[in-house]
Amino acid sequence: MTVALEVKDLTTRFRTDDGVVKAVSGVSFSVDEGQTLGVVGESGSGKSVTFLTVMGLVDPKQSEVSGSVLLHGEEMLGASQNRMREIRGVKIGMIFQDPMTSLNPTMTIGDQIAETVILHRGAATARCGA
Repeated sequence: MTVALEVKDLTTRFRTDDGVVKAVSGVSFSVDEGQTLGVVGESGSGKSVTFLTVMGLVDPKQSEVSGSVLLHGEEMLGASQNRMREIRGVKIGMIFQDPMTSLNPTMTIGDQIAETVILHRGAATARCGA
């Protein structure tokens, strides 16, 4: 099998007024092409920060990130925001754990899914559920 995503020794720290907080320390895993990964753990254990870091969604002005994130052999840590926008939603995605903060209650689920396809795949705009 081909490795699609390989995370090696990922560490994420946040700079705060009280000093540096280590949120993720030395996380490593790989996901083969066609494989699905589910991560479980206690609240505050670093699940969300791990994947926000993988997706390039932690603020570089407030964080320190080290390790390696290889997506199909391409290093993602340090990639430009333009490159990450090209990749997110097309080659890699994340389902947030709290639907109350990740879904828009003023839009249908169909419209929200279609919006992702339209934004990332350039599909024709068509309203779902109309």
